[in-house]
Amino acid sequence: MVKERRDVRKSKNAIKNAFIQLIINQDIRKITVNDILTLADVSRGTFYAHFLDIYDVQEQVENDLMDRCMQVIGENSIDDVIDDPYPPILKCIQFLMEHAETIRSLSQGNQNGAFITKYKVILKESLFKSSHSITNEVTLSVIDACIVGAVVEGGLEKIIRDIPLNAEETAQIISRFISRGVKGMIE
Repeated sequence: MVKERRDVRKSKNAIKNAFIQLIINQDIRKITVNDILTLADVSRGTFYAHFLDIYDVQEQVENDLMDRCMQVIGENSIDDVIDDPYPPILKCIQFLMEHAETIRSLSQGNQNGAFITKYKVILKESLFKSSHSITNEVTLSVIDACIVGAVVEGGLEKIIRDIPLNAEETAQIISRFISRGVKGMIE
């Protein structure tokens, strides 16, 4: 695999970071390529060498954010989450809180929008790919729904609505929900 050149990576990151700064302060529909170019201090050619348009930048920023979140979640197997959901859920909530402004801006305040749907799909795929000892697909789907639902409802949607939350307290509530739901299903 060929590694991306440092200057290419640096210009792409500058464009993405400029985009994030802009969406935090204004509606994405009002952002122009020139706004991004000025803030990122790159040329028009550099922009179009890496991105098709502003929505392509948005998609790549979303994917980068979700990839990093999945790395946080993927550090644990589903078995670990079932046994003790608090540590991985706490890490996930802390990550979401750390990127709250970007998440709110990307979702444009819409809890039912494409960002949430995309997040749920990627979270589900990540959990399915993680190591686990569950062989029954139905059980795995129910456990996944329980975990994904808890994280999205308990954390992500509150962040999007800008509802203040405490990471530890939120992780405890979500962990209890997961434990009760999964244990009730298994028993």
